[in-house]
Amino acid sequence: MFTTISNELIIRTAADNPLDGVTPSIDVFGVQFKGAIQLILGGIWALALILVTAAFLWNLAKWGFARQRGHSDDISDGAEAAKRSGVAFGAVAGASVIIGGILALTGAAGA
Repeated sequence: MFTTISNELIIRTAADNPLDGVTPSIDVFGVQFKGAIQLILGGIWALALILVTAAFLWNLAKWGFARQRGHSDDISDGAEAAKRSGVAFGAVAGASVIIGGILALTGAAGA
């Protein structure tokens, strides 16, 4: 009544990685390029921190003004915006740790 279907399963080993031992490095472009890139990225990071901090303080002020005036809708909007900008500040401030963790995980996985 029942017929048996047999499938052959072939598991192949992973192909050799042609980039094994190769690591990304911007040193190939020279010391001046490396210094310029670090300076530019540091400036962008500092600007992002300033903007996110300003947004956080602005949202806290909006929340405080809404609480003082008793506007319940504005209180919840201000609180939500302050929470979002606080999380954004934490992400921007910890960007090097976050990116370093991602690179460590991918390096450990062999990617």
